[in-house]
Amino acid sequence: MAHESDEHRSDDIEYSERGLGIGVIVVGIVGIAAVIFALQNSDDTTMEFLFFKATVPLSVVIVVSMILGAILGWFVGVMRRRRKRNRLD
Repeated sequence: MAHESDEHRSDDIEYSERGLGIGVIVVGIVGIAAVIFALQNSDDTTMEFLFFKATVPLSVVIVVSMILGAILGWFVGVMRRRRKRNRLD
């Protein structure tokens, strides 16, 4: 029995290492595209959120939105994995 769980763990490690490589490449490509996009959109814009209003470069709005989206995506992924793990237990 212990041998089976060790085998399962090594499969998980191999899978996650392969997935990490592809993920890093995708994040790198998206990051480079985001930087280019942000640099090309440096004009000032008025940003409003609830009671907050400010004039900032459009690139700042883009970068902040991407960071918030990445955090939200990471959080959703964590919650899905946790829910899946709870179903398996």
